[in-house]
Amino acid sequence: MRGRLWLVDRDVEPGRWGPEPVGHAGLDPRTREFARTRLGPAVSAPLPGRSAVSVSRLGSEQLAELFPGIEVATDEDTRSRASRGMSYVNMVSWRSGREQRAPDAVVFPASHEEALTVVQACSKANIACVPLGGGTSVTGGIDTPDVAAVIAVSTDRMNAIEDFDEESAVVTVGAGITGPELETFLGERGWTLGHFPQSYERASIGGYIAARSSGQSSSGYGRIEDMLVSADVATPIGSWTVGGYPASSSGPDLRQVVLGSEGSLGVITRAQLRVKRAPTVREYRAALIPGDFDAAVRVVQDLTRSPLRPTVLRVSDPAETEALLTMSMPSGLVGRAFSAYVRARRALPGSLIIVGFESDREATLRASRAFTSDVLAEAGAVSLGARPGNSWVTGRFHGPYLRDALLDEGYLVETFETVVLWSHVVDLHRELSDTARRELGDNSYVMAHISHSYDVGASLYFTVLAGGWEDPDAAVTAWQRVKSQIMDVLSDSGAAVSHHHGVGRDHREWLAAQIGGVGLGVLRSMKNYLDPAGVMNPGVLIDGDGRTRR
Repeated sequence: MRGRLWLVDRDVEPGRWGPEPVGHAGLDPRTREFARTRLGPAVSAPLPGRSAVSVSRLGSEQLAELFPGIEVATDEDTRSRASRGMSYVNMVSWRSGREQRAPDAVVFPASHEEALTVVQACSKANIACVPLGGGTSVTGGIDTPDVAAVIAVSTDRMNAIEDFDEESAVVTVGAGITGPELETFLGERGWTLGHFPQSYERASIGGYIAARSSGQSSSGYGRIEDMLVSADVATPIGSWTVGGYPASSSGPDLRQVVLGSEGSLGVITRAQLRVKRAPTVREYRAALIPGDFDAAVRVVQDLTRSPLRPTVLRVSDPAETEALLTMSMPSGLVGRAFSAYVRARRALPGSLIIVGFESDREATLRASRAFTSDVLAEAGAVSLGARPGNSWVTGRFHGPYLRDALLDEGYLVETFETVVLWSHVVDLHRELSDTARRELGDNSYVMAHISHSYDVGASLYFTVLAGGWEDPDAAVTAWQRVKSQIMDVLSDSGAAVSHHHGVGRDHREWLAAQIGGVGLGVLRSMKNYLDPAGVMNPGVLIDGDGRTRR
């Protein structure tokens, strides 16, 4: 099963998401032609390899004394795999051939008590701790900090399902369990967590909580904060349990402190999660909403504000719609018929919308489908039926594999995302698209979609492509310049630094403008109390000394 023990799974090539799914090896001809036409020809880019890592600064005797009876790995391969996340900059670093700063050891506690021993020993010895789940951070959240000594604290062995209270619909799990593992257990009993982020195949439950993640079915199931009942955290000053009640007025909800803390306060070791009955009926459909992105945004707004909203609600802007249709449109007679149908209905340019209905009652699904059909009809949408919707479900986790294949041919591939009030969605989408295109140049393609929406606003998730970079250093420099401009636009517009990718080290420079001086003071106070030596994931959210750079 993907995700389990990814850190020591030697079948996963370093610098890649993982072994490609059957039938998805490399770029298919349509995707290759799209890339060549829009981005320019492929180039001979370096392939990922096992990069050299820094020499460990911690000896075996010292490690045994610090972490008695706890599994520790110091081999270069394991340390290297634990050294960084999955951002574009991270992925290119595997192709640079340069030595990388890596943790001096990777520690594998098997229980909350062992995790507590680890973080307290590190605090006493002034050794930095980087908590590590599935390793999927794309904001520098697990990149090895350049400090005197660092260990990575892997949650891989804390992966037990400890209790399932079906009457209360609450499951208790170790933080290291992955989404697929938990869904298998729940599915066999007729339940589901309903949390399916793009990183689902690799990410851990602890990672979901630490990054405050959101899944592709958030319209129906909510975000991870809607699912979290309680969490246990191993901090340098002791064990900490937050939550544990259906609701409470016992002061501020401290679960919100742990959610999004990104390992800066301690290691999340255990969680209680709300689950739901697994759907017995499912249906996914697609349609094209004619016109500019404004029209599609209004449709999503109308659908979201109803209790009959779809479980899955995703709309692509015209650029992403063009890319998806170009790369996946049927060929031959069927393709010509499809093109004629779309032209006759004047659906392009337009926005592709995917709607999914999941329920344990047929009547509920019918009501949601009927409401959605009415809203789409009022917008003049052209139905594409179930086939594109089912195709999206089948390939919903294939994006990272496609990125690997594009990187192999020298193309720049990266994403960024935010969330903003409805009144600013259209203007921000336009400004971010224009900024990215201007900064990346002519051989680039910028596209976006909305996949998470709320009564008062929605997220915008962008994918940017640019062509061919033979020199990894030049590619990284170009992207970092573009990303800085994008983050400045977000900061100036009042949009969030992140919707579900987190802050990490990459976004912390812009956090101050979002939360203000008082907010920074609150973060600093919590950090100083729970982590007085400043060893927990230093540099994430705020600088190691408690100050941001901005």
